[in-house]
Amino acid sequence: MRHAILGAGGVGLALGAALARAGHEVVLVMRESSRTRYRGVIDVHSGLHGDLSAEARAVERLDEPVDVLWVTVKAPALPAALARVAPRLTPDSVVPLLNGLDHPRALRERFGARQLVGAILIEAERTAPGRVTWNSMYADISLATTAAGTGTDARTVAGSGEGTEARDGERRLARLAGLLAGAGLGCTPRRDPASVLWHKLVLLLPLALATTAADGPLGIVRRRPELAALLRDAAREACAVAAADTVAVDDRNLLHTLDNLPGRTDTSLHRDVTAGVRPTELAALTEPVLRRARDHSVSVPALAELARRAAEQERRVEPPAPHRSIHRKGETS
Repeated sequence: MRHAILGAGGVGLALGAALARAGHEVVLVMRESSRTRYRGVIDVHSGLHGDLSAEARAVERLDEPVDVLWVTVKAPALPAALARVAPRLTPDSVVPLLNGLDHPRALRERFGARQLVGAILIEAERTAPGRVTWNSMYADISLATTAAGTGTDARTVAGSGEGTEARDGERRLARLAGLLAGAGLGCTPRRDPASVLWHKLVLLLPLALATTAADGPLGIVRRRPELAALLRDAAREACAVAAADTVAVDDRNLLHTLDNLPGRTDTSLHRDVTAGVRPTELAALTEPVLRRARDHSVSVPALAELARRAAEQERRVEPPAPHRSIHRKGETS
């Protein structure tokens, strides 16, 4: 199969390398500034999995047919990234792996029912064009088809056996699950697209805000009792908002996961803020959750406080000089 990776950051490079090593044709859609420095090979460095290299072409604009379009940019970069995909292209499947809750609506408006909803759990950081460090033991992707609606209000009709869209969605989902497994990546199909997004966000959002507020990895957060307490309270609050949005997440399991993450665990939001990348995905992560909390009258003081501190840290860091790309690491996750 032919795969295009829109966003050659940490996630996109790790995914592209895995697919290429499994025998799939992979093309990376890169900005010109990155493409001119890319040597045609994805180099993955991992002390846990071992190093690997895989060949993959790079283009600045995608105007050739592909079977799967993987969207791995950050939310602030999405409009500009989509402009690098020819409007006439109709990939069989479009899989966004962005963080947040609001992006599926815009993607469905562009690609219709071919768009699935996806989320990936991985800790990967691009260190140079075509080079990525994979720091986590895991690389797990959750996928769901979408219904006729848009956004996280949509509920998949896959499995109902009714309608061409449902059958096509099931076909896409089964094929992608199979090829991801063949590439050595975990894949969890889910029936509900909102569940895919929320199950990642309840973990990522408190962690991203706390590491950014602490200006350090999780181990630094844990050394500051007040901040550690805010992290745990924010995780519970995120689960409460998800429940109000009809997605049940066990907060006890979530807290257990947070407690067992290694102290070196960091987030791309913290790395981007520290690097002076602008804009970051802070707003894309926090605003949809805070908005839903207001809509459902859910109290979220810990989330609001961590969001305030993270925004304050973002303001303190000097942004990059005008000649530098504002998305130097803005396409990692």
